[in-house]
Amino acid sequence: MPVLVSWSAISRATRYDIHYTNKGSQYTDKNVDTIHSTGNTSYTITGPYSGDEICVSVRAANKYGASAWAETWCTTVPY
Repeated sequence: MPVLVSWSAISRATRYDIHYTNKGSQYTDKNVDTIHSTGNTSYTITGPYSGDEICVSVRAANKYGASAWAETWCTTVPY
């Protein structure tokens, strides 16, 4: 079940890095750690199963570097 993550635009940002971890659930044995870059202010995480715990953090970046990671947000994919 896909999880849509969105955030507010940051001035002068040309890309956003999304760091997410699928910690799995009592039914799945996973600990997938992924970083993806996008020019958009949203990203759809595909592949998690119902009951999986997904933790996400985002940072803004441009040609001069990247900001610190935002506070991590976690949710459980609904059944």
